[in-house]
Amino acid sequence: MRISTNMIYQSGLNNILSTQELLVRLRDQASTQQRILQPADDPAGAGTVLRLTEQLGLSEQFRKNGDNLKSRFGIAETSLSSMTDALAKARTLMVQAQNGVNGPDEREALASELLGIRDHLQDLMNTQDANGDYIFSGNAGKTAPYQKIAGQYVYQGDQGRQNIQVSQGFTINANFPGFDLFDNLDPSLGATGTLTAGAGTVTTGVRDEGGFDAFYRANYDPNNPAGNTFSVTTAAGAPDTYQITDSGGTVLASGNYVPGEPIDFNGLDITLDGAAGASADITLDAPVRDNILDGLTTYAAQLSDPSRTLQQRQEDAAYIQSLAENTYNSVVSAQGIIGGRVNVLDNLSSSSEAMDVVLQSNRADIAEVDIAETVSKLAQQQTVMQAAYSGFQVVNSLTLFDYVR
Repeated sequence: MRISTNMIYQSGLNNILSTQELLVRLRDQASTQQRILQPADDPAGAGTVLRLTEQLGLSEQFRKNGDNLKSRFGIAETSLSSMTDALAKARTLMVQAQNGVNGPDEREALASELLGIRDHLQDLMNTQDANGDYIFSGNAGKTAPYQKIAGQYVYQGDQGRQNIQVSQGFTINANFPGFDLFDNLDPSLGATGTLTAGAGTVTTGVRDEGGFDAFYRANYDPNNPAGNTFSVTTAAGAPDTYQITDSGGTVLASGNYVPGEPIDFNGLDITLDGAAGASADITLDAPVRDNILDGLTTYAAQLSDPSRTLQQRQEDAAYIQSLAENTYNSVVSAQGIIGGRVNVLDNLSSSSEAMDVVLQSNRADIAEVDIAETVSKLAQQQTVMQAAYSGFQVVNSLTLFDYVR
């Protein structure tokens, strides 16, 4: 077979180019520390690397979502903590207000301080996050949740939930609608007494809140007002006696009657101060839901009203203390919920970071090069390249005249 000069030249050039291509590839692998420079280098490996990279990107985004939530929860928790302090102070003032030695000036001063706490609570309820969104407005983040409208503090947000994904298949609610925290509390339950016969007065007051609430919930019927009234009758004798019946005449309680001494009826104190023979109707009041802002406004006005009787002041105090306690318990419960959510986020973040280490290791095993091995191959290939250059020069310098003697 005759080998032409052109064939010799082309063969040598091809060898140099292929050697040069491998040298460039090794150089790029060493500089990027990546084994797969393009999908064609390892199609299966490239697909796996893409999936692992995607998983790592999602994991990082989930942690960012969690960090944003923790920041929001931190602001909410700080506001709620300040609310508990303010409510504790308000409850202390409410106890002071019941002191019988308080005069008009003292009650006016207490009322003014309670109004200051009310304004502080409203400010806390309208707390905004770093983005200017209101924490307690539900999904209506740009609307202040508690606004004074026609003399009442009205919730203007919504009750929407905003679920933020913090891991594959797991979301956490980012919202705390103020309505659930400050308005949708256990209703205030009570009863009103009306004298129906005899002289004197009749007053009512809750002695055992748990016992009365259970009785109220079992017997109150909004669709049958007549069934919400119970009759107390007293009779003279030795001793005097009383009897309590429902609207159907069924006797529910009876005992000895002493004027001015409370009758305990399912947690409700009923006091008649008239002589035996007096009777009264006790009617279960419709449940009342109020928020603490309106409650403090009303109570401050009642404190400043010199015409309120001692009995009325006691009833005023019982109502606002119950409302303050319910609000306090709701706020404390929300703090516990926030703490639980933050703990979940911390645990998810820790497990995510641990999983990322595994994913990064797997990706490195597939995509990255052994740098020491690659540098060694690169040096070897450089030597091969030099040899190819030298061989090409030697072969191409040969002519037939070299064999003429």
